[in-house]
Amino acid sequence: MTNYYVTYTLKTREDRDNYYREVKENGIIDKSRAEDGCIRYEYFYPADSDTDMFLWEQWESRDAQKKHTQQPHFAVLGKLKEKYGVIADIIVEDQVINEA
Repeated sequence: MTNYYVTYTLKTREDRDNYYREVKENGIIDKSRAEDGCIRYEYFYPADSDTDMFLWEQWESRDAQKKHTQQPHFAVLGKLKEKYGVIADIIVEDQVINEA
């Protein structure tokens, strides 16, 4: 399983809220959650920031997430990021569980 922790930074609270609204209106969240290999796709607002937003993506594998980046709704997401001047910081964590 692979976790992607994405922190989005926008210029204003209005930009952040409008960006998220357009993400929802375009069905990007539901389409992403419906993809093979998607375990979690959740957005959060940090309590101490008006301009940041956090996305926790969890995929069965890096390959599953790579296929996600090739979907039409991912291209729409890219256009929205460009429209709102989104800066993204991404941390990737692979979780390996060894059971004895």
